[in-house]
Amino acid sequence: MLQIKLGHKQDVQNDPLGRTWVGAEPDMSERDAWEAGRGCWVMKASRAIEEDEVRIVDPAGTILAVATMRGLIKHGNRLEVVGDLLEGDPRVGTQVELSKSQNPISYHQS
Repeated sequence: MLQIKLGHKQDVQNDPLGRTWVGAEPDMSERDAWEAGRGCWVMKASRAIEEDEVRIVDPAGTILAVATMRGLIKHGNRLEVVGDLLEGDPRVGTQVELSKSQNPISYHQS
């Protein structure tokens, strides 16, 4: 399981995915969480591509979205996660333990 921890919502410019904002906000939809969290990140492609699923979590460790992983797209030194959102996944809304690392990308046993 690839886990991506979002920061708080912030505006962005010149985003490779065309987004105007990224990050988490209260009561965001699963679709918005997926779009905000699927890219673009500095991560080890060789490690990330081994994962079958991705979960997007907020700064408190609440799961906002879960998706299957289909691949990665390179944008300079950053990677975009390509996958399929699993809308209505029962894990959404549950809490997970966050890594003590400052890195927003982590890898977990499913």
